[in-house]
Formats: sequence, structure tokens, C-alpha cells
Amino acid sequence: MHATVFHRYGPPDVLTWEEVPDPNYGTDDVVIRVRACGLNHCDLDSRAGTARWEFDLPMVLGGEFAGMVAALGSGVEGLTVGDPVTALQHYFEPPDGRVVQFGIDRWGGYAEYVCVPAKTVVRLASSDEVEVAAASQTVASTAWRMVTTLGKVSAGETVLVPSASGGVASTLVGAAKLCGARVIATVGGAEKADAVRELGADVVFSYQDEPLGDVVQELTSGRGVDCVLDTVGGDLFKEHLHALRHDGRLVTCGAHAGEIVDLDIVRLFQHGHRILGFGFPSEAELREALSQVLAGRLTVPIAARYPLPEASCAHVALAERTHVGKLVLTVPQVESTNGTERAA
Repeated sequence: MHATVFHRYGPPDVLTWEEVPDPNYGTDDVVIRVRACGLNHCDLDSRAGTARWEFDLPMVLGGEFAGMVAALGSGVEGLTVGDPVTALQHYFEPPDGRVVQFGIDRWGGYAEYVCVPAKTVVRLASSDEVEVAAASQTVASTAWRMVTTLGKVSAGETVLVPSASGGVASTLVGAAKLCGARVIATVGGAEKADAVRELGADVVFSYQDEPLGDVVQELTSGRGVDCVLDTVGGDLFKEHLHALRHDGRLVTCGAHAGEIVDLDIVRLFQHGHRILGFGFPSEAELREALSQVLAGRLTVPIAARYPLPEASCAHVALAERTHVGKLVLTVPQVESTNGTERAA
């Protein structure tokens, strides 16, 4: 089979489309013939060598993917070759509950085929759901956990979603609205505002054109927001924290604008602010978030599609942050060359 692989850390052009060994699969495994794979900022960090993960190179990225069942281990029941499926982006290994992530701990979906444990497989209703499943799991599960489990956003509250045009952040808008919240969203440029409003944000403004603190104070009558859902970190983290009301919550899942920030500890405890780190979604959260997307209650906009052999171009586009929503890699249609339709 072919896959997009990197053998060393570096810029996007270290990604190469090449022939690699076909996946081996065991009694309780399923081989998925990939049709689409979501692109995430963690992929950029992994490729560049700035992620805080240990990789066994060469590596095939891609934590979220979907396609058709190509092969079944002899112990797998309830699935048939040709079924449209996706797989949970990570799973927990007994007995210690170690997290195993596709595209980090084992090869992921930047490939024509990927082998997954049968316990991770989620059957889709039809092939029409393949692309949306591949595009949505990471952002939807992240947003769902941030809004419900960590942020505990409830009806009538006001939340701030900074830089709301990104994959996770744009989905945070919809997740907060599902919980009945009023959503204030910021964007890096006014040209992105209309697209974010279409996602359901009640107020959208450019943080480059208007002082964030002043706008939030005006919109909340000086009270501040109940919760900030932060995906960026960096220089604006302090302003996001200051936008909170007394006893407000800030949930963070990313730091692509800067990993190290200034933090006034005195202000933190005087105002009773709570900072909550993202962690990992549970299996139940992964499945619930995906079900919300597949049922049409949570929307993950797809901004652009790139052929998988052109993954380096997609990495460049994602780093430029000019889009609203998610970038998706599509896999060329090829015939199987390894007889993978046979059971193990």
C-alpha cells in the first residue's frame, strides 16, 4: 500500500508519499480502507518535532479517519467487508488503562489502509457519513468535553470562544449553543466573522480591530463571561483569563499561539478563577460527540479537501490559519493488492 510518511522531523516537505508494507492484522483486528482523514494541528507539531510525544520513526500520522472495511480478523463479529466505518481516535489498553492514539502511538490514517482493534470500530449508517466522520471526531470530542465535562456550560450562561474560526474552536461555538449558552466569539480578521456567525455565535468581533477586554465588559455589563473556551494560548491568554467573571472557568486545550504564558497568581486566587486542562476524552465522550455530529446536531464545517499525496500542502494551509473549519485529506481510489478481504 501507499502512505504519507515522515522519516525525520522538519518542515512540511518531510512528508513523502511512498510504498510501505501492508498492515498485518490479527484475530481481533479490522483493516479499514481509508477514504478520508481529518487534519489537525497536532499533526503539524508531530511532524515538526515540537509535540511532546515520543515517536518511533518512520511515522504515519492521522488520528481520525473513515472508510470501508477491507478485512476482518477471524474473531470479529457484526461487521462485513465493505461496511462504512470509522474508528475511535484513541483507546485504553488494560490492565493499566494506557492511552493508545492513532497517528501517535501507532500508525494512523494518512494511508490507503489502517489496521485497528475491532473494539474501536464505529459502524456508519452509509458511505455518505465517511467524510463527516473523518473530519469531526477530534474537534467534536474535544469541544464536547470542554463544554460539558470540564466547562459545565449551562443554559443562560455567556461563554467566550477566542479565535473561533479554527477546527476545534468553530465546533466549540456549536457545542456551547447546544447547551443553551450565549456565545461571544473572536476572529483574527473581519473576513472570517460571517462564517462564524453562521455557526451560531451571537456576537463576533475581530480581536485585532477591537480591544477584547473592553468589548467583553460592554457585552456583559461589566460582569465578565462565565466560561472561556481557549484553544490558542499565547499572548492573548491573559486577556482571555481577565475576561472571566468572579469564579469563572477557563478551559484550555491548545497553545499554538504560544505554550508559555504570563500568569498573575494573585489575580487568579483573588478572583477565584479556575483553569482546566483538557486531558483525554473518555470512550463515552468520543462516542457521544460523534453521535451528535452524525445526527446533525453538531456541525463541523469542512473548509477544504486535499489529496493525501499532497498532505504537505495541507500542512502549509493549516499553518496559515486563513480558513474557517476543518481541512480533510482524501485518499486515492486504488484496488487492493494484498488480498486483504480474506479473514485472518
